Amino acid sequence: MEVGSYLVADAESFEVGVVVLRPLAAALRDGDRIHAVLHGTAVNNDGSGRQSFAAPSVVGQRDVILAALADARLDSRSIGYVEAHGTGTALGDPIELAALREAREQTGADNPCAIGAVKSSIGHLDTAAGMAGLVKAVLCVREGVLPATVNHRELLPSADLGGSGLYVNTRSRPWPDPGQQRYAAVSALGVGGTNAHVVIGRHVAASEPGGADDGAPQVLPLSARSTESFHRLRERLADALTGGLDQPCADVARTLQDGRMPRELRRAWVASTLSELSTRVKDETDPVAAGPLEVAVDPGASVSPDPSLADRIPALRTALEHPERAGRAFLLGHAALEELDALGVRFATLVAHGAGEYLAAAFAGALDHDVALRCAVRYEAIRTVVQEGGDLSVAEEYLTAVTDDLRAHPPTGPDRALRSLSLGETVPAGRVPSVDHFLDVAQTAVMPDGPATFPADAVDLMGALSSWESWLELAARCWERGADLDWIRLRDGSPRTVDLPLYPFEARRHWAIDGPDRTAAAPPAPLAPMNADVTEQDVTAVVVAIWESVLGVPDIEPDADFFALGGHSLVAAQIAARLRERLGVGVPLGDLLDAGTPEGVAELVRELKASAELYGRLTTSHRADLTESFEL
Repeated sequence: MEVGSYLVADAESFEVGVVVLRPLAAALRDGDRIHAVLHGTAVNNDGSGRQSFAAPSVVGQRDVILAALADARLDSRSIGYVEAHGTGTALGDPIELAALREAREQTGADNPCAIGAVKSSIGHLDTAAGMAGLVKAVLCVREGVLPATVNHRELLPSADLGGSGLYVNTRSRPWPDPGQQRYAAVSALGVGGTNAHVVIGRHVAASEPGGADDGAPQVLPLSARSTESFHRLRERLADALTGGLDQPCADVARTLQDGRMPRELRRAWVASTLSELSTRVKDETDPVAAGPLEVAVDPGASVSPDPSLADRIPALRTALEHPERAGRAFLLGHAALEELDALGVRFATLVAHGAGEYLAAAFAGALDHDVALRCAVRYEAIRTVVQEGGDLSVAEEYLTAVTDDLRAHPPTGPDRALRSLSLGETVPAGRVPSVDHFLDVAQTAVMPDGPATFPADAVDLMGALSSWESWLELAARCWERGADLDWIRLRDGSPRTVDLPLYPFEARRHWAIDGPDRTAAAPPAPLAPMNADVTEQDVTAVVVAIWESVLGVPDIEPDADFFALGGHSLVAAQIAARLRERLGVGVPLGDLLDAGTPEGVAELVRELKASAELYGRLTTSHRADLTESFEL
């Protein structure tokens, strides 16, 4: 079992440790970065062997260590470091050390083995203590460092490590025997006699990354929620690249593609080396906002497709073998659109010109594929006749053939918008274009015109077929506009994930501090205690003031909804405490939530106060009766 990426995130007031476990074969297959390998685990319970519910047992802890070693197919001589439970107690530590000593004795181990405990650095994390120890041990085997156990001076007199080879490591030092495999063990012990032991080891890759680029272009995407965060992230990546990042460009690309959540503002670069990427990342151009995507379709453009693209995009192979230039261009364009669709690109509009009108209509489902292909070939034939000054009657025959074909196979509704540059019209998605529309397109073939002028933000389909790098540029532009790409279709080999700068989250103030409108206004000052004997009219005002203070929301109306203001059970508990302080009334939490509004809570307070007053009068009268004089 592979121990995957972990995260320790400092958010001023808390820390989080996450360990991801995957089968080793799956991690190697997917190119994950492997921090350590989990070789063996065991869990048991002391049962009747413990002295009390909270007292541990030497036998139980020894046996769980031996069981984990057996599961890992190792013995104690292989372990160079033990991350102990190490609570620093007079009872627990001697028992834990005795169990470690006995386990080593049974396997004949007396070689040096360091002991440490993360609790001496960060304290006891309760149920997360074992996780903290595991993260520390993973770092030890990965980095080859034995960290110091801080604040340790000497063992308790009752703890005996003599002859076992065990020692408490008091200073950071390199892992001994750097050429050997590194194994560490982690103990975690619980109240009630539960013992757990884990054996982990350093992952030794079959081939370590050499940092040399193979020269193949890669798409390197970057995104953020805000322009400020984007530029901060871009600068972090630029610093890492200029700071000597020694990783293949393909590994960096794979990490950015799969290891980062795509956000709203995006930029993507195509580069073959890290130095080339570094130059492009330093460009301070703002990111692109995701939005509707348009593709420019013009198979009549003078584009020379790269034959090697057929090795990467098999759908192009048949198109390249087509004998007619016009037919070849149509089939190439259609295959390119199908490949983009398989990549995950969804175009809002196909912007087409000339023979591209038929190609776009075929891909969008408005025309039968073969009919559109014949129309596109005839369109180019008409243009050739006109440009070469040929017999116009031949052009007329082509136009008649187009008319007959379209009338025999009328259009249907496209599944995306079709914008005709030849006619200056747009056919919305779902609306069936007329036969005359496509006949009019065919007739434009007899009119001389220059190259089509496509929208500046439309991606050029046919131009992307000139090289693999151009195709990646097209994919990058599509990703910038919001496409969710299948990155595997754009990769060679099996690149791995590597360490790169993480996302620069922005510090933001939230409703618990500023109120729902996120304003920076200071919350109301704490309310001073008030005499519980307030008038009925005052109760609502007091409740409103308490809500404003606890929720941090000014000018709350008496009928405002508690949950709409951002309230929840913890806030309700605070309000209940304030009501007790100011009005001397204990409002049950469930009743407070059911009331829902300040006026509802005020009415509840009035009822509870009235009940309390009635109870007080009755019990006072009863006590007075009990204290009257009477004769024995």
